[in-house]
Amino acid sequence: MRILNVSSLYPPNVVGGAELGLKTMSDAMSAAGHDVHVATLAPPPGEGAPVGQDSGDVTVHAVPLANVYWPYRRGGRSPSAAMKLAWHGIDTANETMARRVARIVRRVQPDVVMTRNLQGFSTAVMPAVARTGVPLVHVLHDYALLCPQTTLWRNGRGCGLRSARCTGCKVLTAPRRRHVEAVDAVIGVSRSVLEFHRDHGLFGGVAATVIHNALKPSLSIRERVSARAAGAPFVFGYLGRIERSKGIETLLKAAARLEAGGARFRLLVAGRGDAHYVDELKRRWPLASVEYLGFVDAAEFLARVDTLVFPSEWLEALGNGVFEAMSQGVPVIGAASGGIPESIDDGVTGFVFPPGDVIALSSVMRRLTIAPGLRVWLGTAALKKAEHYRAPRRARQYLTFLDGVIDAHRNGAAA
Repeated sequence: MRILNVSSLYPPNVVGGAELGLKTMSDAMSAAGHDVHVATLAPPPGEGAPVGQDSGDVTVHAVPLANVYWPYRRGGRSPSAAMKLAWHGIDTANETMARRVARIVRRVQPDVVMTRNLQGFSTAVMPAVARTGVPLVHVLHDYALLCPQTTLWRNGRGCGLRSARCTGCKVLTAPRRRHVEAVDAVIGVSRSVLEFHRDHGLFGGVAATVIHNALKPSLSIRERVSARAAGAPFVFGYLGRIERSKGIETLLKAAARLEAGGARFRLLVAGRGDAHYVDELKRRWPLASVEYLGFVDAAEFLARVDTLVFPSEWLEALGNGVFEAMSQGVPVIGAASGGIPESIDDGVTGFVFPPGDVIALSSVMRRLTIAPGLRVWLGTAALKKAEHYRAPRRARQYLTFLDGVIDAHRNGAAA
């Protein structure tokens, strides 16, 4: 099978987990004998690494961006509000980018095209691909079809819940509703993200499936749960962006309750965040049990903790950190937000609590501190669950679904 993926970014240019997940899947499909291509945006000089470096057996096609600025810059002066509005206005229906992708499709002649994150490409590539006659599958990694910022989070709370979106989202994403009509099938990285889009009237009449993301190859599944020193305090961990939407304040409030109740524990907070916000957290919750580590290596961090807490309050599309922790024998306490609970067997590989519920979270944390043997039982089950997230297994799921889409497209064309 010849597969062409269209993704805004692809390693070595990385901003989030979607592009890392695409590389994992692309390499796994290539290793299974398939011809895999990726069309991705080419950063301007000084804004990123040259496209195609270390791409292995995957063929990467660099596509210059036709818009007013490069949106993935790190550091430097932020674009003005007017420039941002202009950028998003162009990105709603960028026909120049659509034509560039269509030329690649005609040159590569794939059996199927998979669109993923399209910021910069514009969803206008969808009907452009459909006009080439190649079946098109879209993969839902986030909420970009419904929110220009992709997050559905505004002014400290969720935006778009129960079909109520802000005016900006409705206006700037209106063309995307028409563009997605060109899609033959859709894959959600979680049941939650797929059903959320369907609740908003998208993808109602097309073939659909759910395929969770895969473990990255650099994170090997451990053989057994690591032993802990007798009498050592229980160690909870937080790993991710330090911001309100990720539930960090809920976690610190829960830690404060535990500390006030005399529980013996430590909470390691790993990840980056706005320096002023992190300082504010330290002032509001000056807890002796909490240590801020900054950016860390994920595997090294997970080796230090007994349980990972994933308290996110916004609708995580999936939450890769859940199964990454389980691969190291670390059970997870996860908020019931978006796709997070889909990776947790409540009471077996970890626990699920209502997002923002400080009392529920602190109760689960306290239970683990007074019954440390429970961690071993949960962690052993987590290791078994992690086997389901190996990349070759996920690649087979993708390929089976794509085969069905291609066959249906051919039969439809023949009819």
